[in-house]
Amino acid sequence: MINDLSNLFTAQTDNKVIVFSTNLKDFVISLNSVAKNLKPYMFYYRAFKKTDFMEHTAADGRKFYLQKVV
Repeated sequence: MINDLSNLFTAQTDNKVIVFSTNLKDFVISLNSVAKNLKPYMFYYRAFKKTDFMEHTAADGRKFYLQKVV
């Protein structure tokens, strides 16, 4: 296990991890290339302070499950 790892964010759809990052800003940028109509970065910053899991429905109807693992 990496001791310096303080955060790990993942996005899953169809039981597959499609995006992951240790930095929330990079995570949102990467996710935006896959799932359109994302909310701004600050929305996810505030939301992940309150919960570790949320859903996002893309413009094409696909559901993405966003999770803060660490």
